[in-house]
Amino acid sequence: MKVQFGFYPLSINLSEGPICISDLSDFETTVADFQSEIDEKFEGWVYAPLQLRRNFVSGEVIQLPYSARVFRLPKTHKIEHAKAEGIDHLEFHVWCLSFFLGMRLTTKEAGFVDATPYLPHKLNDFVLSNSTLAHAVQVSEEFWKKYKSDVRMPKRLAGAVHALFLSQYPQNLSYERFMYLYTAIDACFAMVLTLFPLSGRRPTHAARIEWMCQQFDIDVPSWASMDSGATEISMVRNDTFHEALFFDEPLGFSTYDNARSSARHVELEMEALVCRLIVAILGRPKSRYVHSPLNTRQRYRLEL
Repeated sequence: MKVQFGFYPLSINLSEGPICISDLSDFETTVADFQSEIDEKFEGWVYAPLQLRRNFVSGEVIQLPYSARVFRLPKTHKIEHAKAEGIDHLEFHVWCLSFFLGMRLTTKEAGFVDATPYLPHKLNDFVLSNSTLAHAVQVSEEFWKKYKSDVRMPKRLAGAVHALFLSQYPQNLSYERFMYLYTAIDACFAMVLTLFPLSGRRPTHAARIEWMCQQFDIDVPSWASMDSGATEISMVRNDTFHEALFFDEPLGFSTYDNARSSARHVELEMEALVCRLIVAILGRPKSRYVHSPLNTRQRYRLEL
């Protein structure tokens, strides 16, 4: 079974067991055309074009004053799996490739929302070091084989990656970024709960991040510490999700108030935490990257 995906501007030609990923025959032309013909590019991102509407009577096409939101980019590569168990199996691999390469990839005809990077490593804080992309494919395949009987596990991982990516849309308001990141963290919690099932009561929202960090020996960020019986992040979450208030203002009228926080940039640390949790969930909890600091913009080497 095989499927095409994109957009990725660099060549990939690898084989890992039954899996083969390769450039399409028109790869170089497609990338060159994208660079020269797509106008909606800015600072490494490509944005959705303006929405078009066709008059079915006259055939006239008019340009509307707002973006199409959902849009397409050309396919550049294909993934083939000699033992694929269905299209979901291949799509799961594309989601994992997206995560490891740090940019959104899709098999869909129109699989992008609002904007997406057209350069790699814009959406994560690591680069593969001694490990190769083939190792990443192997890790993804191991996860699929282990959890394929629980159809929601691969979907949750894809959901966590997608929410992480959506949170980094440059035009997001602060509360939108927070909500996407918290949703990604909640998806990680659901997966970690499968990895470490509890016989008793599940951790509350306030305790979930600390509990997850403890399972993987990750330093608990100050905004998720239960030392005081509550956590900064859970209180912000409660106001945002249940009272439509973000730092005491209606949604959209305030940014994350780091001056009132125990950390310099909580949303940046949330983003870093999601990346580390996903690597751990995929089966590499002992990777040095998983235990690297959250409170920095530094890029780390990821060894698998």
